[in-house]
Amino acid sequence: MSSIYITEPPTKGKVVNPAAAVLVTTGPSPQVLLKTTLGDIDIELWSKEAPLACRNFIQLCLEDYYNDTIFHRVVFEFVAQGGDPTGTGEGY
Repeated sequence: MSSIYITEPPTKGKVVNPAAAVLVTTGPSPQVLLKTTLGDIDIELWSKEAPLACRNFIQLCLEDYYNDTIFHRVVFEFVAQGGDPTGTGEGY
């Protein structure tokens, strides 16, 4: 595993405020559209490779879990992490 997960602290301040995660397609390759204040993000889920993670993500989308959450950590050209309802990256 990359050491970047350990050395990069949470991004300070609100970077992106996702408005909604919308399930676009179902089936063997479901897709989700994440609508943010800075534009939409198309997410293709790999349900064959990670069926439980995909099922959990889709369920949370259907329950509007990601609505009004922020990306609490952004590493330029690498990763954007979000979905924590507290916005701290602690996950509580």
